Amino acid sequence: MSKEINKRFNDTMTEIAKQIEKISILVDKVIILDLITLILDIHKNDNRIFVYGAGRSGFIGRCFAQRLMHLGIKSCFISDAVTPQYTEEDLLIIISGSGETTSSIAIALKSNKIRGKLALFTANPNSIIGKISNITIEIKGKSKDVAMSEKSLAPYTSLFDISTLSVLDSICGTLMFQLEITEADIDKRHATLE
Repeated sequence: MSKEINKRFNDTMTEIAKQIEKISILVDKVIILDLITLILDIHKNDNRIFVYGAGRSGFIGRCFAQRLMHLGIKSCFISDAVTPQYTEEDLLIIISGSGETTSSIAIALKSNKIRGKLALFTANPNSIIGKISNITIEIKGKSKDVAMSEKSLAPYTSLFDISTLSVLDSICGTLMFQLEITEADIDKRHATLE
């Protein structure tokens, strides 16, 4: 590998690591704790967490929904064929860097009609979805609405994506602690047909 390629790779990894460190300081812990409390209430009442995101945000959302399932929390990713009915007792978590993604807006508006709870992870808290959410968690990172104007080594929306994943996995680590879930408990819920 040439020195230039090696440098670019290392510099990109460093940028991503610094981004996660920056987010760990900047993310509003009070709002995060509010969301954790809401998730625990939903779980205690045997209700469900619905997760949605389009594109790469959807992949991050699927990771989160899966990890909630590993913790014994009823969860699903919207658009999967086995998605159950959403009710006013449930929580919908949307991941949208811009907060303006067409499919995410439509789902958020439908959730408001049903009167369920709505949380948003976004780089744009003043977005359409941000304005109608019960909880909005700002993730400062390059999202698609500023991808062309903000320069970074990591491609396009990667800084938003990896930041959101790190926050969601940290939420799951906290839920694991609160619910006294062990690695052995998670292993019992882990897929065996894969």
